[in-house]
Amino acid sequence: MVQKSRLRVGAVSFLNTKPLIYPLLNKEIETDIVLSVDVPSRVAALLSKGELDVGLIPIVEYFRANPLDTPYCILPDISITSHDNVRSIQLFSRVPVQEIRRIALDTNSRSSVALLKILLAEKYGISPAFIPCAPTVTPSTALENRQDPPFEAVLLIGDAALRHLGSTAYNVDLGKVWYTFTGLPFVYACWVARQAVDLGDLPQVLLESKERGTAQIPEIARIEAKKLGLPERLCLAYLQDSIKYDLNEDTIAGMELFYKYAVKNNLAPPCRRISFYAN
Repeated sequence: MVQKSRLRVGAVSFLNTKPLIYPLLNKEIETDIVLSVDVPSRVAALLSKGELDVGLIPIVEYFRANPLDTPYCILPDISITSHDNVRSIQLFSRVPVQEIRRIALDTNSRSSVALLKILLAEKYGISPAFIPCAPTVTPSTALENRQDPPFEAVLLIGDAALRHLGSTAYNVDLGKVWYTFTGLPFVYACWVARQAVDLGDLPQVLLESKERGTAQIPEIARIEAKKLGLPERLCLAYLQDSIKYDLNEDTIAGMELFYKYAVKNNLAPPCRRISFYAN
């Protein structure tokens, strides 16, 4: 008798994912999945190569996937979303947005980079140059030192962005700008599976983990604040107020609008559609 392989599941290592995976990490839910954590771009790459069966990936990676090679489907009812200020996706700048000519990008999250490019084009009408930077960069120091080549702004995401809130003359919260511009939530990531994989009860397991984890947000904020060296009050407000974890009609509409803008700005191929997993 051939033993069924354990499902390989990859999640993002940032603070905002902890309410989705905390019960799994702590073995509160009995399951035989193999769970690993990494930065968003790495999780997306592993899923694309077939080294993961399911991944919590940036939503732009879902739209960019080649359906002939890696057919994907989205697991329902779970996302990482913001409905206004997100806090953890920040453009740090020493000049007003309209004066920015070069931006250093933390490329760990491709959805955030795509969102930035869309907002710069659609809302602000500018097209600055982009250069990569490490997520460990300190925005205030980097901008004051006038790097060679120089840049006026730095995009940071996740825990790095939280660590430097308010540290530069101008701070642009991309979640807030998107919500003000469109009136819709922004979906940063979803659980995405390779369609050929038999998921068994995994969708129910992940939903149970979300329900348990979101009920434990105060505990998660206390524990993770110490690990990250961030104020517990900030972590709690971030997880309770900034980040939402449902996937409903409004969030799906926001996801569809993001895709339309991504196609318009050559950030994703045309003729993709949102496909949900069905048992």
